[in-house]
This record gives sequence, C-alpha cells and structure tokens, in this order.
Amino acid sequence: MLTESWILSKLQKLLANSTAIKNFVRIIGCQCPEDVLNKASVYFEFRPLLQYFLKTTQSDQIVFRERRLNQYLGLPMNLSWPRNKKGHLRHPKSWTKKFLKKFYPDDYVCRFLWMRKLVFVKYEAVIDVPKRAFFLIKATQAPFSAVQIEKAHACGRFLKTIFQYNRFRLITITTPSMVDYQDKIDKALSWQDLGVECEYSSQNTTN
Repeated sequence: MLTESWILSKLQKLLANSTAIKNFVRIIGCQCPEDVLNKASVYFEFRPLLQYFLKTTQSDQIVFRERRLNQYLGLPMNLSWPRNKKGHLRHPKSWTKKFLKKFYPDDYVCRFLWMRKLVFVKYEAVIDVPKRAFFLIKATQAPFSAVQIEKAHACGRFLKTIFQYNRFRLITITTPSMVDYQDKIDKALSWQDLGVECEYSSQNTTN
C-alpha cells in the first residue's frame, strides 16, 4: 500500500525545482512559455480553498472575489458569507446546516453546503502559475471514485472563478492510470508513466 508519506516524497522529487516543474508540465501537454513557468509555485498536500477561507484579514479583494463566486453559484451578488464579529469569514467548519438556516433561505443553504464540501478538498500537489493556471494533482495508489473526481473538478472551477485564472487542469496519478471520468480529468497518468516504480499491497488508498 502506498502511504501518504511515500506519495509526498515522490511528488516532491518530481517537482523539486523549476526544471522539474517544466518537465512535468510538458508531460501533461502544456505549452506554457518558460518565462511564465519560471514564476510557478508548488504546494504539497494542499487544500487551496481552505487556505482562502482562513485568511485573517478582510479586504476589498476578498469582498470582490466573494461577489464573483456568488454570481457563479447563482446567489445575490451582494450576499455576505458567514462572518464573525470582526468581519472576517467564519471558519467553514462552523457552516453547519443548523447554523446556516438561521441566516439564509433553504435554497441558499444548499449552495453554501456544497461549497463547504469543496473547501476541504485536498490535492496531493498544486502547481500555481500566477494569473494563468492551476495544475491540480490528485495522486494515490488506485483509481479515484466518481465522487472524489467530481469534487476535485468542482473545486478547480471555484479556484479558477475566484482568482480569475485562464484555466485549471486536473491531473491524476494512479496505478493503473484512470480510464473513467475523462470529461473531468485533463491528464490521467500512472506512476510508471513518470518513471516511478511502486510496491503496493492489495489494499487501496483513497483521499
């Protein structure tokens, strides 16, 4: 069975520096210019939407992104998300159905609860090319389920909307490579495709 530490170790080697990132991006078929990829940052075991929600300061930029996402969700443009007394966004853990029903109509509650699920989506690695693209990498031993892929893809749509990037690409690394959900996955790789030999038991791991 591939452990989380094994997966993290292999991804850190595959994306160890600027040259490695460029090689990986070329493998998945991206033609981004080198000067653009030189600005890329990599995050491991990352929950990007949760990081957004954990921002401790309130700013015009946060409100601007909030309105943009409201539009995406079909909510009123000026609808305010749950905030504490200081005006900061409340931690999504507090967004229970009971709590939300105190402040929002049922139709809004359903949309907030869906967004809450996506806040906790974790990617084993994220390559962030500023103002251009997110490369969202889901990696494990066995192919992912339909629910996992749907949430990973929907989370990517949220990120693209919030930050106004040109696009996001969802990449899976499994053994064997994914053959389903090709409408959601931009590139399905196996560990062997990346030159990584792995030993694993009959047990599967999922994230």
